[in-house]
Amino acid sequence: MNLTEYIKHHTKRLNDTLDSALPKEGVSPHTIHSAMRYSVFNGGKRLRPLITIAVAEYVGVPVDKIVYSLGAMIEMVHTYSLVHDDLPAMDNDDLRRGKPTVHRMYNEAIAILTGDALLTQAFELMGTIGTYKKNGDLTALLNEFTGALGSKGLVGGQVMDLEKKDTPANEKDILFIHRNKTAALITFAAIAVPVFFKKQRFIAALRTYGQALGMAFQAGDDIVDYSADAPEASIVNVLGIDGAKDLFYGYMDQAKQALRHSNEAGSLTGICDWITEGFNL
Repeated sequence: MNLTEYIKHHTKRLNDTLDSALPKEGVSPHTIHSAMRYSVFNGGKRLRPLITIAVAEYVGVPVDKIVYSLGAMIEMVHTYSLVHDDLPAMDNDDLRRGKPTVHRMYNEAIAILTGDALLTQAFELMGTIGTYKKNGDLTALLNEFTGALGSKGLVGGQVMDLEKKDTPANEKDILFIHRNKTAALITFAAIAVPVFFKKQRFIAALRTYGQALGMAFQAGDDIVDYSADAPEASIVNVLGIDGAKDLFYGYMDQAKQALRHSNEAGSLTGICDWITEGFNL
């Protein structure tokens, strides 16, 4: 199937997995479960779990309920990070993908608890993955997951982003934000399958792929969202539009080069092209 059909097919399966894993709205307390579903099914591209699926194909692991559950787990965490990122204490955004953010749709307390619940639900799903395949390396998966999410990963990137809103940020600071706030979870998405299924020989190349793709993605996002009046630290403020574009394409090339010796990287390189076309730089 072509890339459009590929994304549509796997997105449907991912959404079905998320639907099964999340509590139904009718389960008490209704408000939190409604908010969790509202945030997860708010039109996301499912980029991170699609990377996980493409990696499974790349390393020769069947794309089954384990892989879809890994993808759903990652999407829950990504959604939690967005819900918290939108909060008044963070970016104070009113819209996410053209719809009211969770704290606007519900209230700030429910938004905080929605993020907390999604993060917790992701770990519950990880435990379920361990029961599907008892000889999978759940400990290594857990270590990689928590490393990507904690103060040396996603949370640390968010902290630096907050600290640099009111002070000038240099290139080193901004790349630190990109590496942790964005690329850490994308990197985990790229290595989750080989880590859990003990396919060690693939991990180094896929870690490089994930890191480079994550850095490219955030550089592209900075370019598209750039405004001279915005307080957010942006790579465009430091390098200019042309310099930021050079950075984007340089990282994209690194991602593709990490897999250059394989004939099985079609979907992974296709994802690079999909991202590039989406930004339309």
